[in-house]
Amino acid sequence: MSTFTLTHTSHTFTEVPNYFLDHCMPGANGEFVKVYLCLLRSGDSLSVSLLADRLSCTENDIMRALRYWEQEGLLRLVFEKNILKEVSLLEMPSSESSPVKEASADISSKDTTQEPTSPLSTSPAPTVLSTVSEYIPPEKPHYTTAQMNQFIKLDDINQALYVTQRYLGRTLTSTETSTILYFYDSLGFPADLIEYLIEYCVSRDKKSMRYIEAVALSWAKQGIRTVEKAKEVSTLYNKNCFAVMKAFGLSNRNPADAETGFIKKWTSSMGFSLDIILEACRRTIQAIHQPSFEYADSILTHWQEKGVHHLSDIQRVDQLRRDSKETKPEKPTRTSGNRFNNMTPRSYLYEDLEKQLLGR
Repeated sequence: MSTFTLTHTSHTFTEVPNYFLDHCMPGANGEFVKVYLCLLRSGDSLSVSLLADRLSCTENDIMRALRYWEQEGLLRLVFEKNILKEVSLLEMPSSESSPVKEASADISSKDTTQEPTSPLSTSPAPTVLSTVSEYIPPEKPHYTTAQMNQFIKLDDINQALYVTQRYLGRTLTSTETSTILYFYDSLGFPADLIEYLIEYCVSRDKKSMRYIEAVALSWAKQGIRTVEKAKEVSTLYNKNCFAVMKAFGLSNRNPADAETGFIKKWTSSMGFSLDIILEACRRTIQAIHQPSFEYADSILTHWQEKGVHHLSDIQRVDQLRRDSKETKPEKPTRTSGNRFNNMTPRSYLYEDLEKQLLGR
């Protein structure tokens, strides 16, 4: 991994601000604390691999720690072509300042290319690191009654909460209200996107807040921050689901959760286009004469291992399989393992036997 530049004000001694000790360290993972202390101690030139060796952990652990401190407003990470190039230690407020106010100040000092958050925000908008495959969503903060009341005073949040109650057909509990604020405050969803999120889930007969939160985290992972982008993704998703179900002859019902999981895996994780997925479905029906997501998944997994990216690649894989069958030597015919077939056959002439019997 390439070297990144670390910028801070002093290298002659290691000074740990009281604000870090009072407000940041108590709630942080111990490994994350060690990474931050190493940044305070180190010089100008560092790398993720060097920090991993120094602390006897993995590079992914280092990136998770850097991501955590960026969310806390203590670091700024700069990437170029998906490579970490710079880590800046941001100035901390005095320990007497309130954590909520200082968190807002930290957000304003961040790169302006990030999604804007509410002035009441207690955590910055999440950023998906390209160097880490695992998406780490921001932790859900615990909102006090005073903080909730401040959010509800905002017209767009008040409207989003009202729309949510109308769609769900019930008054929101404090926990559900806190979850909606989490979408707005931590995930960086604008109010109209929250309204569309609720509408989208309810249209699928899913009114559980746990399900709604799972969809929200999925959208956040995909970088969805507008209604237009959400509609684009959901339309494509619905199109793929409908096409797969139709290919399997199951167009009279909606896909089950396990089935949608397979479709999402094929389109998102594996990155297959719809025409390749439909070809796998066709071959599944041709082979076992019934729909099977598991069987189609085995076909697509094999194609992924063989580097299939287009339909033409499938023909190449099929030809390689045919060639391998033709070049395989034929296996010798195995005889039965009974004692009669183990005897060596003998050849007799009938005339010779007759002479022996007649004594000629």
